[in-house]
Amino acid sequence: MIELYCVPTANGQKATILLEEGGLPYRAIHVVRAVGAPPPPSYLDISPMGKYPALVDRSPGLAHPVTVFGTLAIALFICERSQKMLPADLEARASAWSWASVVATDFSPMMGVQYFTTLRARSDLSEATDYVEAEARRALQAMERRLSECEYLAGPAFSFADALAYPLAVTSIQRLAGGLSPYPALARWRDRVGARPGVVAGMAAAQG
Repeated sequence: MIELYCVPTANGQKATILLEEGGLPYRAIHVVRAVGAPPPPSYLDISPMGKYPALVDRSPGLAHPVTVFGTLAIALFICERSQKMLPADLEARASAWSWASVVATDFSPMMGVQYFTTLRARSDLSEATDYVEAEARRALQAMERRLSECEYLAGPAFSFADALAYPLAVTSIQRLAGGLSPYPALARWRDRVGARPGVVAGMAAAQG
């Protein structure tokens, strides 16, 4: 059984979607904490950065429990364990990793900073907000072009890249003016991915 430590954020939703789509048995451990509150010291043994989500795989047959932290690392681990969502075709697999990297290193961090500058900062950070929103839109425009050419980020089939991107399409993007209205291909993709039973179950599981 996999133990998943999560909070009801986009990153938590990514992990539960991956687990549901991968068909792996798991138990979600929902952490309740105040915004900005540090994690308990014991959690640092699981996730040294103190971020959520993280998982501990205690499945039968393992020599010892396996700990994984970091959303992108969790995605790779689940794909390898389940042998799902990871395209067999080399080109499609490379596309999945490329677009997963766009989500993990370009779009998601920018929206994290945008959340802070617009909702938590106590001083005027509008110049920083303008910069991070422009960078976020650059990633969105790239995904829009990609999804105008194919149904999913890696090509014709759903992959872990879509699982990582979807929660942002229904949460973080809504903080940008116009939401997904300037991105019709992304909006169609959101609806297509959002109708998948594993995605529906994953989104619900992250909320507790």
